[in-house]
Amino acid sequence: MKNNFKAFYIQLGVLALVFIVSISSSSAQINPLGAQYFQNQYLANPAMAGYQSGMRLNLGYRNQWDNIPGSPKNVSVTGDYGTEKVGVGINFFKDEAGLLNRSRIQGSYAYHLPLNDDSKKLHFGISLGLQTERLNYQAIVGSANDQTAIRFNDQESILDGDFGMAYTSSNLSIMGSISNLKRQLEIEDQQSADFGTFYAAIGYKIKSTDWNIEPRVAYRGVRNFQNILDVGAEIRTASDQLGFMGMYHSNKSMSFGLSYHQKKDWQLFLLYNNPTQELKSYATGTFEIGLQLNLIKKK
Repeated sequence: MKNNFKAFYIQLGVLALVFIVSISSSSAQINPLGAQYFQNQYLANPAMAGYQSGMRLNLGYRNQWDNIPGSPKNVSVTGDYGTEKVGVGINFFKDEAGLLNRSRIQGSYAYHLPLNDDSKKLHFGISLGLQTERLNYQAIVGSANDQTAIRFNDQESILDGDFGMAYTSSNLSIMGSISNLKRQLEIEDQQSADFGTFYAAIGYKIKSTDWNIEPRVAYRGVRNFQNILDVGAEIRTASDQLGFMGMYHSNKSMSFGLSYHQKKDWQLFLLYNNPTQELKSYATGTFEIGLQLNLIKKK
């Protein structure tokens, strides 16, 4: 009888931990990587894969709420290649939160249609890939043979895709994308806020003698969560070497970023996002670092 109670409490603890880290993991959807606004728009919209001719590799890492044990950590790797009209890309994202490891890899195809003016284009893109969720057995406090954890790891990978469109000119950019198409079409009775549903943004570049300024407004949807409005801008020097970025999010948080561009060869990006009002008493903000390498430059 004593062993039965022990097994029951272990299973209850595993379920509680899965629930907690699932909530933490959903923060990656509520607060996506800041690089998606200016530095790497392919993160948010498959239509932006290869929208600039040449090949780029983007690496990103984010550490969230560092003072909380098992705090979420995110790793992102994207690579895209573009010719005059066609772009292809690959997008990998890994999210670790407590016991839960969630990874997603997608391949993308984009078509960039030139309009009458060479600077104006319509972009269409689609991504298709797999998402996997697993528990880290080594981090479980209790029986590694617990059937609750084993059944969780027996889940099959989820096949899903994204679709996006965009319009760009020398100054104006308008874009929209729909994420997790298959999961949105499924009829589920779940209340978790665990994936994004759509993303829309509009930006306009203002050039002057000393500075280039790009205000941007974005609107994001998350399943079973209030839609989020992002308002901000990036200010870059006329040489495009140094940039400053700031965004206000309607979930009452703010993001501040700094980027350095070295002769169009590589770009370093740093960002800090302060926690929402509900988390300020418990956690610090999130820190993000990104590196972009231009492997093959456009002619």
